[in-house]
Amino acid sequence: MSSRKPISCRRCQQKKIRCNRIDPRCDKCDAVGAECTYLPRKPRSAKKRLIDDKEILSEILRRLERLEDHCMIDSDPDQPADASGSMSIASDNDTSQSALPRSVGSPLPAAQGVAQTILKGLKDENMRSLLSSNVFCHLKTVESRFWGNEKCIQAIEVAMREISELDNVETEKPKASPTITKETAHKWIELYYDTYQFEGFRIPFEKEFILSLPDLLHNPHVHLDPTIRIVYYNVLFQGFLVDPDPYHNRGAIVEFLCRSCMDLTESWLARIKDTPADLFAAFFMMSMSLEACNSELSWRIVAESVKISRALGYFSVDADQPTPGQQIVRPGGPPNPESEIEKNRMRFEFWHLLRTDCVFRLSFGKPALITDGSWTVNFPDPSITGVDHASTRFIQIHFFASMRLTLVLIKYLDLVDSEPDVDTPQYDRTIDGLIAEVQTIMSDWSPEELLTTTTNRMDTWFCVDILFSSYKMLIVFYQAKKCNQDSQFLPYHTVDIARKSLQMSRSIMSSSTHPYWGISLILLHQFVPLFIVSMNMIGSPECENAEADLDLVSWFNNFVVTAAQERSELKPLSIMMKAMTIASQNSVAGSH
Repeated sequence: MSSRKPISCRRCQQKKIRCNRIDPRCDKCDAVGAECTYLPRKPRSAKKRLIDDKEILSEILRRLERLEDHCMIDSDPDQPADASGSMSIASDNDTSQSALPRSVGSPLPAAQGVAQTILKGLKDENMRSLLSSNVFCHLKTVESRFWGNEKCIQAIEVAMREISELDNVETEKPKASPTITKETAHKWIELYYDTYQFEGFRIPFEKEFILSLPDLLHNPHVHLDPTIRIVYYNVLFQGFLVDPDPYHNRGAIVEFLCRSCMDLTESWLARIKDTPADLFAAFFMMSMSLEACNSELSWRIVAESVKISRALGYFSVDADQPTPGQQIVRPGGPPNPESEIEKNRMRFEFWHLLRTDCVFRLSFGKPALITDGSWTVNFPDPSITGVDHASTRFIQIHFFASMRLTLVLIKYLDLVDSEPDVDTPQYDRTIDGLIAEVQTIMSDWSPEELLTTTTNRMDTWFCVDILFSSYKMLIVFYQAKKCNQDSQFLPYHTVDIARKSLQMSRSIMSSSTHPYWGISLILLHQFVPLFIVSMNMIGSPECENAEADLDLVSWFNNFVVTAAQERSELKPLSIMMKAMTIASQNSVAGSH
């Protein structure tokens, strides 16, 4: 008589496919006549202990691995599964008045002096802020070499002179907004709900209501508040991005939707409330403001989302969970399934918000908004409802991989904030450990292989985000090592990873049908690799890959220039890219 095993068979685990766990042979092994073996679980220890302060992150990682096994996305044959599929996590060292940590990767005094001197040459304060927040912040990964290289400084100074002249150029007359017909708007709304409306990120508006907005927007007797209009334009934007049909004026459409949201932002922030609608408007506007090359506004909105989510209970979803060895008895019978699904949604959104906070700390040097001791949140079941579906496979993989990367990133950010003694061998060994963790995550999840199996733009983006986040973290970690900082040359590993990141990005962006990948992809993921590869050409123009590297940098320069043709706010960015490209071209040409 057949029976069901509590874990998948060895073959299904190795192939990362679903197993029906029938003993003696599962359906997958039986279909191909393969040997079907089940590994025994390791016995659980009856004695449990509380999580020690110093081991909190390693404990989280171990439990995350058990959750991966439980959800059957990936598993370790030797790791016992957690039957509950849940994990109670409480951050320690709760302090209500914790001091803000210093910015990650703060420039050295000499480098900071050169940068500030160059920036002071700009009279426009907004322009200085834009460049400091969106361009110069990325230079911290190569700051000592960049600001010590005369050719790099000259390239930036040339760009600054051209940027300072933007104010003197007669402002172009605003172009007519593209016409988005009601039929097109309905099509993009349908595409959004078909593609994006995953259970873990569900906007608090029904599709029928959003479909009614094209008519209501033009009704003089109806007033729609900024929150609803921001959500509406973002739904259109997201639906437009996955629309496979060609549009001759794609840049103008992006510019219109982006500008429509940005024009509403201040009035929305002035009346923002602690509501689910405003929280989701904030989630949308984090990305939209980055697409507008305004990281300062995006971070301000991240802060609002943190405030709202805390007020709505996202930071205390599991505050009433028992500690190990305890049991909570609740009156009223078994738990409500709908309540559990809602808690899973909140957990899912909280962990992504925590990741966003870490990304801003790493990429833009911002202080932590979500501090130690301020939250008690389990990992969710990434299916949210407890029912796995093939359409959400990549969503779940993205959650697991991105959260593991986030835990590694927290270790690095905490290390930097502790101002360690970088002259000790222990420091480089610690960094080496972080590098090894990222490499293990990439090996476990194989995002490059996963990319070859995607069938739609969303799944591709999930894989791209894992891959490029890993590349960027590896670059930053390699550059952080003392032995690499002391060298006058960029380390081989750093340049090689930066090159791979740019090559993969160009391949994906070039192969898509009617693509619009957006400037935020460059801003978040590719600016660091671009500076690394450019710096390597300027400092070592005789390198054997110089011609191919120059082709890569030139391609990205053209991408940004094309995007800036429709969007005036991107012009300073395109001028900076052009200056670095020209400096690279001159260095490579001079070496021949």
